[in-house]
Amino acid sequence: MTTPPRRRDPQPIGRGWELAVVAAGGTLIAIALAALTGLGVASALWGGGWVWPHSTDTVVRVLGGLLHGQPGRGLPPDQLRQVAGQVPAYACIAAAELVLLSGALTTTVLAVRYRRPGDARGGMATRREAEQALGLRQLRAGRAVIRPDRYPSRGGRGRLRRLLSTGAAAVRRRAHRSGASPDSGPTAPRPSTSTSRPTVRSEKESYR
Repeated sequence: MTTPPRRRDPQPIGRGWELAVVAAGGTLIAIALAALTGLGVASALWGGGWVWPHSTDTVVRVLGGLLHGQPGRGLPPDQLRQVAGQVPAYACIAAAELVLLSGALTTTVLAVRYRRPGDARGGMATRREAEQALGLRQLRAGRAVIRPDRYPSRGGRGRLRRLLSTGAAAVRRRAHRSGASPDSGPTAPRPSTSTSRPTVRSEKESYR
């Protein structure tokens, strides 16, 4: 007895919890990188120079120090001396997080509006495009197509005039034919027999 072949999932990351885990992990990594970037910018502007952790353990210790109000904790001594104070450090970190949040919201809106699979709005026109295509000026320009009964085109008017003139001419010809009936027309003269009678008499007289 053979076992049926196992069906492979064409999309390995297709379950809801997997997508949620990936999204949460990416969000945490982005927030951590933004905080470290803000700390580095603050140290470069108001401290002794740019600072950045070079190992995973150092990154975890620096992030823990930022959460406990101690910017720069966990960095090597040479970089710790270059860290800026708390006010500029947290101000730059907040600015970096706001930039990250703005970029994420913009990307999400664009993806939902234009790139989401199966989104029916992706092929629809915008309000400006619809106004340009269906505005009052365009409606007036296409009124002969929209309401040909009320706004016939120039070609349609010409054809209508030709049809009317042809119909009027046909009516006139029919009226002329009905007026020219056989009773009212001239009749051919009937042959007269008055001239033949004297001829017959003359022939009888000649025999006598």
